[in-house]
Amino acid sequence: ASLQYAIHKDESHRVSSRARTHVLQPLAVEGLPSKAMALHGALVGFDIKERTIMTIHRLKLSLASASILILASLAGTPALSQSDLPDGVSALLDAAEAEGTVSIFVSSDARTAEDEARLEDGILNDLGIGIDIRLVSGAPDPVYIQQLVQQHNAVVEVPVDLFVTVPTLLGILNDAGAIAATDWVALDAKHDEIAQQVHGLFVAEFARPIFYNTDLLDPDDVPTSLDELLSEEWTGKIVTAALPDVFSPWAMGLGQEATLDMVETLFSDLRVGIAPAPTAIRTLVESGEYPIGFGIRISADQVANNSPVAYVPIKAPLVPRFAGVLEHSNHKNAATVVAWWLSQTEGGQALSAEVLDWPRHTMPGTDLYEMSVLTDGVYSAPAGWWMNEGVEAGNAIARLLQDL
Repeated sequence: ASLQYAIHKDESHRVSSRARTHVLQPLAVEGLPSKAMALHGALVGFDIKERTIMTIHRLKLSLASASILILASLAGTPALSQSDLPDGVSALLDAAEAEGTVSIFVSSDARTAEDEARLEDGILNDLGIGIDIRLVSGAPDPVYIQQLVQQHNAVVEVPVDLFVTVPTLLGILNDAGAIAATDWVALDAKHDEIAQQVHGLFVAEFARPIFYNTDLLDPDDVPTSLDELLSEEWTGKIVTAALPDVFSPWAMGLGQEATLDMVETLFSDLRVGIAPAPTAIRTLVESGEYPIGFGIRISADQVANNSPVAYVPIKAPLVPRFAGVLEHSNHKNAATVVAWWLSQTEGGQALSAEVLDWPRHTMPGTDLYEMSVLTDGVYSAPAGWWMNEGVEAGNAIARLLQDL
């Protein structure tokens, strides 16, 4: 009975993934949990009207067989058996499940209850524990971080448990004491994916590329180098966001001085349009208001919807996303386990890309992989660069943008 609870979310009630599993009754088709219902649909996906030769008797047998297969699949062991998990992770599972909830900040991107349910089902399948996932969207990362710092200093409960962002911004939270000193090494996380300086764990990547509207420009017409992009031909035709972290990653490939020159040219000479947030760049280009967007990757929704956007073949920088557990979180164990799952397991990485739109450029089939092939490589750097040269470049660009 304790497992059969409901969570109020987005003004609607839905049963948690753990409860959805446990309330299933043998051979009951009506009222199946969502995960089972999907499998049931795949197994019994026929239209009775189009199959009039099937007898009622065969129909009943088919439904019964499908239900038995559903029960067998749900009763199976998790994709990752307990023996496959690092000892440090196994030791946290009971406490994580007892805490029961993790709120993850997903920047300004809107997410749905269905997205949350898919992550919950993935964790239940891989780790065997039920955790209620809440995906929290809000202001752009730099603005939201300032709010978290203020809340931390006021010693009030924070609205999120897990914050996933670039190392430099995670460093701001860490310097304020707002990031818990999580021992990722004890969880057998890959050493090159741990940012010890900010207590972060690598989860995914995003890019700061250049893309264009394919209805407005032919592939042969788009610029193929930064020199071409920064020419007078594109004056008033580029939209970007006036945020330092949109441009600082370019210092990996161009160096700081050349990056500052690029920013000054974009804003002073080419009179770029300024979007209120990086995600708005996508909309402004897709709608045709601007033919070229600078500083954000094409979204998974745009790919799925065949939106008229494509990458410009100019080598672009990748930006790592690191997860940090909030110091004032009441769900530290659960947040730690969820971050480890997203980062270190195949199932977590796949759902990170599919559900959260947090891919890695090494994963075939993702837009970042395709972009890296198109541009013949990418600019990348280890976490140490971000905490040193990256911070320096970001501060210099911030000062320049204030002057501009």
